[in-house]
Amino acid sequence: MTPTRGRVWTFGDDVNTDVIHPPQFFSLDPDKVKRGLFHGLDPTLQPALRPGDVLVAGRNFGCGSSRETTIRSLKLNQIGVIVALDFARIFFRNATNNGLPCLTFSDAADRSKLVKGQVVEIHPAEGRLVTDTGEEIALDRPGKFIQQIWAAGGLLEMLPAVARRGDV
Repeated sequence: MTPTRGRVWTFGDDVNTDVIHPPQFFSLDPDKVKRGLFHGLDPTLQPALRPGDVLVAGRNFGCGSSRETTIRSLKLNQIGVIVALDFARIFFRNATNNGLPCLTFSDAADRSKLVKGQVVEIHPAEGRLVTDTGEEIALDRPGKFIQQIWAAGGLLEMLPAVARRGDV
């Protein structure tokens, strides 16, 4: 997997999927879905996002419903990686299935070292985050299969390669 470089956006604990992407932005229109990201929390956040930006959060990120519109909004906004203390399991699975890397801190105290706007580079396969000052923060390394899904851009994108190899 290639490293991701982006600005940090910080969040607390228990960030619910309805906060990440409010129901009034559910749509088949990708522009409407994109605009809804974090709208109820801070309407100025989504327009300020840049491709590759990194979300940093506390515990239970993505709790709430299992609707994939939340992941779709994150992907449409080209969020590069989410790093949190931990994730709601169904959110983690939906994100992984859609090729959005979600990593956890090896040491929970390291979360406090990251601040909004700081530029970081994340090396998912190595379990390493490097700050703009050169400080390295350890992240839990995902398993090889999860890395393969992320590298392929999601589970569905991975299937044609598996079929070509004859693994199915």
